[in-house]
Amino acid sequence: MVARAIAPPSPRGWRAYAVGAASRRPLQAPLHRSMTDAGELVKKIIACGRAGEVAEAVSLFEGMPHKNQVAWNAVLSVLARSGNLVAARGLFARMPLRSAASYATMIAGLSRSGCTPEARAVFDCMPLHCRNVFSWTAMISCYTENHQPRRALKLFSSSYSGFFEIRVFPNSHTFSALLKSCADAGSLAAAEQIHAMIIKLLDEDRCSAYVHNALIHLHAKLGSLPDAELVYKRTKSKDVGTWNTMMDAYTRHLRIDKALDIFDSMKERDVLSWNIAMSGLRESGRGEEGLRLFIRLLSLVPGMKPNASSYTTALTVCATLSRTELGRQVHALTIKQGFYLTNIFVCNSLINMYASCGSKVDSVQMFDEMPTRDVISWNTLILGLGQNGHSEEALEVAERALSSNVYNHSTFVAILTSCSHGGLVQKGLDHFASMGGRYGIKPSSDHYTCVVDMLGRAGRIDEACGFLRSSPFPANSVAWATLLSACLVHGNDEVAEVAAAELRLLEPENAASYVMLANAYARAGRTEDSWQLLNRMREKGLRKTGTGYSWILPT
Repeated sequence: MVARAIAPPSPRGWRAYAVGAASRRPLQAPLHRSMTDAGELVKKIIACGRAGEVAEAVSLFEGMPHKNQVAWNAVLSVLARSGNLVAARGLFARMPLRSAASYATMIAGLSRSGCTPEARAVFDCMPLHCRNVFSWTAMISCYTENHQPRRALKLFSSSYSGFFEIRVFPNSHTFSALLKSCADAGSLAAAEQIHAMIIKLLDEDRCSAYVHNALIHLHAKLGSLPDAELVYKRTKSKDVGTWNTMMDAYTRHLRIDKALDIFDSMKERDVLSWNIAMSGLRESGRGEEGLRLFIRLLSLVPGMKPNASSYTTALTVCATLSRTELGRQVHALTIKQGFYLTNIFVCNSLINMYASCGSKVDSVQMFDEMPTRDVISWNTLILGLGQNGHSEEALEVAERALSSNVYNHSTFVAILTSCSHGGLVQKGLDHFASMGGRYGIKPSSDHYTCVVDMLGRAGRIDEACGFLRSSPFPANSVAWATLLSACLVHGNDEVAEVAAAELRLLEPENAASYVMLANAYARAGRTEDSWQLLNRMREKGLRKTGTGYSWILPT
């Protein structure tokens, strides 16, 4: 099994690549003839790899009269980093000797291509003398970066004693990968053990900034902002990564003012710093400030250009505020900067922006022009069409997505929402019924809430209430608020009382249920009941929070 994992896929694998690489070079005297120093050749191979000239690097290596271990590792690294796994496997198989660096390089290359089982096979076949902290960390990082955090933690715990016996100890890179795995797995218990090991094995000088950054991220993600702040305050050598990580921690907990304090005090910033601040403002409902920050980045920061994430954030804010004209200007900038039709995240954000602004023609045109689409592209267009009153067209797009096998949980949320907005109740129920058996998507609480909304909008209040109670999931506040809103529209006081009572149980401090039920009573002529309910709300000290704003511009 191990032999199959590391052998080239065909006898011609490496040789064919090398011959092809050589044949693409113009006929000229080999460069190595004037370079007798093998070290200089290795430097040249590395430089070619960094410049993306993989064929040149391979040809230089093949022309070396005497290939040492450093040369083998250098060209293996070039192939692995460039994603040429066929050639990398072939080279790895024919290496006369393999060092620890050879194994670590091959594992890292397989990791970048998502080949975790093959990477583990390479790791397991390493001889004892090649087992060091770099190969160990490479395999742990492979699991971490490929979204298998529990396997990363299991590998560390199961192999720690073996590495300890040969005096190999985890370093800052190892701990950074492990802390990320703890955060991704949501395991506070494992995180506390890893943190204790960091304190025991790494002194302050050896505990690098990225270990502290990983600790800050870990505590913030697992919900302990005070612990994240404590690590931040104790970090002596802060860098841009540290400031960015703490800013992200504050925005994650909606403490945008604290995040902006760090942003304003930073001696140096990178594009990520600006993106975190813009995203934090957007998530805190301060989109206008986020757009002003984006404009500052465009015009006031010399030598720094917004990246794809910057444009995605700006477009999302434009969508939220329905700022069509500004969105068009950002669209023009994406074309100028080369992101249009080349970055799928930017393209998806453009579809969403135009759909949110009510521009159906532009959103469809954007979708049609995309050379490559993912499931988010399809879902965004389906939802945009449905919410803008084009439910039949939304279902036509949905049928194309389903027949192309490009769908997920959110696709059916978009379909059911489109049916709800278009009054297509029976079609919506048919799609809901087909989810599990035909498409293999198990209905979730989101789908049940969509059906409740669909039935409620159609005035089928009793049926909506019965459907909600039959759900295998505990009904949440969103579902009951949806039903209560439908009762208010269609004047069903009886079910409204039930929904309001359930909503108060789930959110006793939320005044919305009192206000909505009081409005229902008032509409039904039950003025005294309405006043009594509002007085009870005031006695509890509850107030309706949140002011609604409309940013729809007249055309």
